[in-house]
Amino acid sequence: MAGGRPAAGCCCFINNVRFPILILTTLSVAALYSTLLVFNLLAILDPEVDLRPVPGLDTLHGSSYKGYDRLKRELAISKIPSKVVRFDQSTEEDDGHPILPPTENPQPIITTEAPTTKKTEKPVPIFITNRPETTTERIERATTAGIESTTQYDVVAKEVEKSLKKLRDAEEGTYEDQPGKGETVEQTMEPFSRRLKRGVLYAAPGIGVILGSFLTISLTKKYGARKVFTACMCQSAILIIIFLYFQKRSYSLLLIVRFLQGVLFSSVFPTMGSLLIQWGPLKEQLFFLTVMLMFVSIGPVVSWSVANYCHALELAHDYVYYIQCVVLAFLALIWSIFYRDHPQKHPWVSGVELNRIVAGKVKELNSNRALSEAYTSIFRSLSAWSIWTSAFGFFSAISFISTYLPSFLSSPDVFIVESLGVHSSLPFQLLPLSCAIFATLNILFKPSTRIIRILNTTAFVISAILIVSIILVAHLQTKAGLLSLLLISMLPFGLAIVTGFVRSLTVVGRVFAEQIVALCAIPFGLAFTIIPLIVTYSVAENKLSEWMKVAMFLFFVFSAAAIEFAVFGRGKSASWAASSWDPLAASTKMQSLALINFNQDECGLYELRRIEPKQ
Repeated sequence: MAGGRPAAGCCCFINNVRFPILILTTLSVAALYSTLLVFNLLAILDPEVDLRPVPGLDTLHGSSYKGYDRLKRELAISKIPSKVVRFDQSTEEDDGHPILPPTENPQPIITTEAPTTKKTEKPVPIFITNRPETTTERIERATTAGIESTTQYDVVAKEVEKSLKKLRDAEEGTYEDQPGKGETVEQTMEPFSRRLKRGVLYAAPGIGVILGSFLTISLTKKYGARKVFTACMCQSAILIIIFLYFQKRSYSLLLIVRFLQGVLFSSVFPTMGSLLIQWGPLKEQLFFLTVMLMFVSIGPVVSWSVANYCHALELAHDYVYYIQCVVLAFLALIWSIFYRDHPQKHPWVSGVELNRIVAGKVKELNSNRALSEAYTSIFRSLSAWSIWTSAFGFFSAISFISTYLPSFLSSPDVFIVESLGVHSSLPFQLLPLSCAIFATLNILFKPSTRIIRILNTTAFVISAILIVSIILVAHLQTKAGLLSLLLISMLPFGLAIVTGFVRSLTVVGRVFAEQIVALCAIPFGLAFTIIPLIVTYSVAENKLSEWMKVAMFLFFVFSAAAIEFAVFGRGKSASWAASSWDPLAASTKMQSLALINFNQDECGLYELRRIEPKQ
């Protein structure tokens, strides 16, 4: 019997092989998810990228950007050699020379012979670089020549030229302030066709997920999750290299690559559904699904932090993609070696653990017949649609933050560009902790329909309020308050996951949870398609007033998801899935251990019945 089956592998994994499999799958999904995210950040940091997530970021690397020229001047001043002295620093020595030590000889200044005339000189700013031992006329000429020949501190030179031009124009009476403002407005505006072109580029992965989900679901059902997901990870690693080649060369080919990245990512949801049903015991299915959903947090936290670190070291941004490609290929290799589609085929799974995994999963004839018509029954269920609606609201928040939060923080009204990758990942950092806290409190509530509806609605309402509060706090220009609000903005979704729609998914679907999770690719793709199009239509100059329109749209989505689940959400199994397996049998080992798979001879487990003696 399988109860005497030995377990190979490390002794730490005896009777717990399912947990390393779960962690490895979550990391692999997060690595595949990061292929959709890194471009959203590096497109802002890389000055050579043409189409950034929103308009108004093209001048981020120029000296005319609000606040950025001041930042560059401060950095340039900190690197100025010792021969250049700032006027706000006193370097007066004992001998009375206020500028340079007497040991340094002034550089000879070549001057042209010009007759000395007594005329009133124009007021111009003078940058003194050596001890003033020449006449005023010579100092002026030397300073002007030095400014023209300086290439290392170009930002300072531009500011001096602007100041000189303003002084000359003011003296001649030709300086006007209003045209300069007009020029700034003209630089930030761009045609709607270009904005639409940008929106389609960033919505391409979402479209790929929607269309690719039908293909990957069919392939996973036919060939198994192990082969399909491994192939998608390997192809995605190769696609990163192709992406690097076409990123700055051809928009059309770049659009196709982004679309294919979404197609390959669509294999994630059928894989998650297969692992949930095949490897998750009945009492641990909520835990399994919650851990796998944490890919939305692990992906941006790790990938954006690596990108921010490489940018701080002034490394080429291509290195970030190379690291991503290597990590993805490595995880694909490890996952293909250690993962199995069914636990009874894994050499490390012992009989004790196998009994724990399959306990309560009764294989009845009517459920086997229902599996062939699973999608028909699911599409007719209002409880399933309520789960997908809530999933769309959750993925809409993920899409907004993972695609456009770096752009929002880089707007002129906010301008938090230092450590942009770390600051942009703040909303995701506490999401796993939130799920752990609410999972601990979850034992206080029984999984009834009323409790699940109330807690899920509460989570979405709080999230709707927080998403609008982010824009309002940004108007106050308080950096500490904004970053604190970003840090807690995703916490309510931890309540929605462990006590709301995700918990309802594991209770309602039972054996059909595999199909429900697989079809979650549709709301995910819709969220990553609709949000970029909404931002494209609303944001034209990257101003806070425009971002408020996007926040109000998300407020409407969260409210609609909360109301729909409050009406149609369920905390118990649907009638069409009630007989698929018996949750009560999970507490009674070896009562009914027939597996979900149709192969009767896969495992030597038999149903034990008590035979009463004849009277």
